[in-house]
Amino acid sequence: MTVADIISYLEEIAPPRLAAPDDPIGLHIGDPAAIVTRIAVSVDPSRDVIDRAISIGAEMLVCHHPLIYKPIANFTTSNETGDLALRAAKAGLAVYVAHTNYDSAPGGVNDSLAERLGIVDTELLSVVTTEPYYKVAVFVPDEALEDVRAAMCGAGGFIGKYSDCSFRTKGVGTFKPLEGAQPYIGETGKLEQAEEWRLETLAPESALPEVIEAMLQAHPYEEVAYDVYPLRNEPKKFGFGRVGKLEKRQALGDFGRHVEDVLHCPGFTRMTGDPAKTVRTVAICGGGGASLMPDAVKSGADVFVTGDVGHHHFLTAEWHGLAVIDAGHFQTEKPGMEALTERLTRKFSGEGIAAQYVDR
Repeated sequence: MTVADIISYLEEIAPPRLAAPDDPIGLHIGDPAAIVTRIAVSVDPSRDVIDRAISIGAEMLVCHHPLIYKPIANFTTSNETGDLALRAAKAGLAVYVAHTNYDSAPGGVNDSLAERLGIVDTELLSVVTTEPYYKVAVFVPDEALEDVRAAMCGAGGFIGKYSDCSFRTKGVGTFKPLEGAQPYIGETGKLEQAEEWRLETLAPESALPEVIEAMLQAHPYEEVAYDVYPLRNEPKKFGFGRVGKLEKRQALGDFGRHVEDVLHCPGFTRMTGDPAKTVRTVAICGGGGASLMPDAVKSGADVFVTGDVGHHHFLTAEWHGLAVIDAGHFQTEKPGMEALTERLTRKFSGEGIAAQYVDR
């Protein structure tokens, strides 16, 4: 497996199109063709993290925060970015960044934080982008129906929390194989009538090429008849933060202690609001999410958990009656990178590749 192979999987998890404008995601250092046997994962590409990644024999570091935020004129050891980049490059350590695209991706930073805190039935706190849906319909002979359905639904066919969504109806197709054709059914020059199934499923725009390719690979016909329709259904949504419910109502003070316990930051959090106030609806945003405070107020949340909350943000929250828990930028993003480590382990352990989370 190569760096490029790992990147291909990472970009399935967190597609680059989900990144905020000008966010420098992607491969910062390294050779895409380099072989990978061990992956280090971390929130920050700090000196300690890079040195630790090198010491455990990692050929690739996947981090959340960019190593190179802005273009620099010189890569020298006299500046932080140059020094860190040179450390990685000299050791043959590729550095890949999944930042705001992983914040908004399903199963990314915010979903991982919500799961860690025990927040269920989550929705987006702030919608950043949408993706249209398409319907793909294809005509299939009876004996190939299940193979084609499985192939298409393996790449698409999702509606909300349901997979393998498809519809079929039977009819009769006609065609005449012409000179040079190699028909699966029928003879050259003769009009053929064949019982076929019309099979259809849904696909978001990003999955459309994969659904069509899977369909073509599984279909037995030389020339496959299929239709692709743009839909005006509500599009698939992506965005920052989440809002959901706790399983049970609890006092704000108790919930604050719970946040400290599960994020391993006792005594670190800052909180505003009456500790005796009962809370159940919780808004969260991993990292520095103070700018989403208006969205948290609009969502009807009782409490907002994020990091990097400034003095004036606390005052604004108090005026709106919104409790706020500042659990720290790093602490609220760490669960997402730990979850990514587990996903990489599950995906590549069969290829002999180990993934390890490295703290800063």
